[in-house]
Amino acid sequence: MRRWWGPTVLLVLIMGTGGCDAILAEDSASFFAPEAGVCHATASDERSPEGYTPIPCSSKHETETFLVGRFGGADAAAEAPPVADSEGRGRVYKSCDAEADLFLGGEWRESRLAMRVLIPSAARWGAGERWYRCDLLEMHAVDRWFPNPRANSLSGALTGDSPLRLSCFTEPEETSQGLVNLPPASCTGPHATEFAGIWRAGPDVEELTDEIVDAGCLSSIADHVGLPEGTLGQRFEPLALVPEGEPEWQAGTLSVWCFLHSPQRVLNASVKGAGRTVLAAAR
Repeated sequence: MRRWWGPTVLLVLIMGTGGCDAILAEDSASFFAPEAGVCHATASDERSPEGYTPIPCSSKHETETFLVGRFGGADAAAEAPPVADSEGRGRVYKSCDAEADLFLGGEWRESRLAMRVLIPSAARWGAGERWYRCDLLEMHAVDRWFPNPRANSLSGALTGDSPLRLSCFTEPEETSQGLVNLPPASCTGPHATEFAGIWRAGPDVEELTDEIVDAGCLSSIADHVGLPEGTLGQRFEPLALVPEGEPEWQAGTLSVWCFLHSPQRVLNASVKGAGRTVLAAAR
């Protein structure tokens, strides 16, 4: 039986559109603009100069700003901030998305990290501000999706064998609220669940159904294991994680975390790239 579950994300994404340029000192001389390379004690969406209190990333914090950009062209000339469903919204998100991977040294979606984008409030926009801010947050765990304070920068945090990367987990446990407890486990020891990758819906997918997500995650599992989909049989059950409030959905980029679950036997090693040895071990 397939399970489709997701944690509650309490972070609010406030996004923008337009030209994706680094903000210059001379451009921001007359207006407030946030800084890149600083951190923030809490994951607040405070966007006024009065409430802006950046701290060094060596101090305990929940949020790190890794990029500050500015609107350009027609978007910058607009009288009000861009609405949530505007086409430019995805462009800004993609700008932050690409820079996040470079900053981290790896794909942030394959980790316990969340990304958000802030833009000026309507009042600040009316005063002439045109910045957007890209933040990263470390979350406690897949099943505990709220900020985990840290005291160092995330720069390069996904290079090598990072503990932030999604890997292996114990047997999923469904709760009365419909969520799932999924404590992490070592991939070299007993585990029941393993992260298989990200499935991204194509532009032709307007609405996700269980059948579409199942098929997408089965494809990701097959790629992860190194077997044709038809040979997986009943060995692995797809689990799909769609975080509630996931900013990518608001930006029009539909992506889902895919996990494989082994309902028939405990796994004692990662099945990544295991190929036909998985079939032999299951006999």
